[in-house]
Amino acid sequence: MIKLPVQKIISDPILGLIDISTVLPMIDTKAFQSLAFKYQLGPAFLLFPSATHTRKQHCLGAFQRTKDLMRRWVEAGMVTKDEAKTVTAYALYHDIGHGPFSHTIEPLFDLLPDAERSELRADDAMALAIVKELRPVIEKTGIDFDAMYKLMEHKNPLYLAVHDKNLGAEKFDYLTRDAFYTIMEMPGVDYLSRYIYFVDGQVVVDERVIDQAKAIQDFYIKMSKHVYLRKKSAILQRVIQKMAYELVKEGMSVHDIWKFTDFGLLGRFELSENSLIKNYYQNLMSGNLPKTAIEIKSEQFVQMDEKRRDKSLNIIGLPEEVVETMLSRKKFGSLKSLEEMETGIAELVGVPQNNILIVPPLSHHRFIPEDVKVYGRDGSIVGLSEFYPNHFAAMQEYGRSHHLLRVCAFPEYRDQLRDNAAKVKNYLLKLAKI
Repeated sequence: MIKLPVQKIISDPILGLIDISTVLPMIDTKAFQSLAFKYQLGPAFLLFPSATHTRKQHCLGAFQRTKDLMRRWVEAGMVTKDEAKTVTAYALYHDIGHGPFSHTIEPLFDLLPDAERSELRADDAMALAIVKELRPVIEKTGIDFDAMYKLMEHKNPLYLAVHDKNLGAEKFDYLTRDAFYTIMEMPGVDYLSRYIYFVDGQVVVDERVIDQAKAIQDFYIKMSKHVYLRKKSAILQRVIQKMAYELVKEGMSVHDIWKFTDFGLLGRFELSENSLIKNYYQNLMSGNLPKTAIEIKSEQFVQMDEKRRDKSLNIIGLPEEVVETMLSRKKFGSLKSLEEMETGIAELVGVPQNNILIVPPLSHHRFIPEDVKVYGRDGSIVGLSEFYPNHFAAMQEYGRSHHLLRVCAFPEYRDQLRDNAAKVKNYLLKLAKI
């Protein structure tokens, strides 16, 4: 009698059918399944109602894209079959350490003692702890655990197949998935992915498709403008961040907060007796968010905002070096310092406590462009910027244009805050010792 193979197939709206048979034990774990309750774009679903795709969906997409990429690299002799298997398993688990609401509560980790911090990003550091506990499950699938762990530590350059900032399989997946569920457009990553290789420990793109590589970077800028760096999204994240910080002040550990799903954290807010959390949560549920009253940014970008300037918003332009110096100060990224500044501004302008919200730049390092490595026909590896220097300069300028500080207030106090913009500016500059 013929023994039929056991297959486990799932359907994906973007990639079609995905065979997860070989990694089923890794999928059937609490740590991985919890990713189904963590939205890929955090609170962005409040702006884009369809953006309820999850970290689980994204990880499965990254898994499939990496599997396809590894097959091509094995055929080209760039990696072995064992390496391909390990990298593909890493792709499945690359986001397993993510906390609730995307990157929103990562600043909580700055509250930890130095001894408990990691050089890795918070989600990558948490992933290491999780996979250690899952070693038996991972090895059950035939994966070399130690080799996979080195990928998760980013100590083996093959991790770039998944995690390269420009050409990684997970970048292609989230960019496509995020666009599909928000602006209903699709970048051309499928064609480009067929011309990506691993050479000299680097992920490179064939010179023949440099235009497609440039187009993907342009598309990322478009997504940043319309989705990732939206003003309302930044305010939503800061509101959730502020409530999470209250939980820490009440005695909850940062690690315990990180273990929540999006729904679990919202439930914790809903049941809280903390007056600040109750007020912010009720306003969040009512769609009553703080509004931007003051923006402090580089003066060279103020003119770009003239057309959208309205009476409710005061845009203050300062020399770029002043803005960069101010925002580089640790206190402008510290949750404790931000709260102290919000209290100080409330007193300065005569607004009741907890009605002011300072919103620093969103994860600025994530939006600093990196050059794409291009593999030439002569065997050389050069940057995409050498082909398109103006394109790369424009990307850098776009990133700088979003390096700004917002000072917000609930609607009933917005005008009062805006009218005291000069006082607020001087107060913040004094705190920054400028």
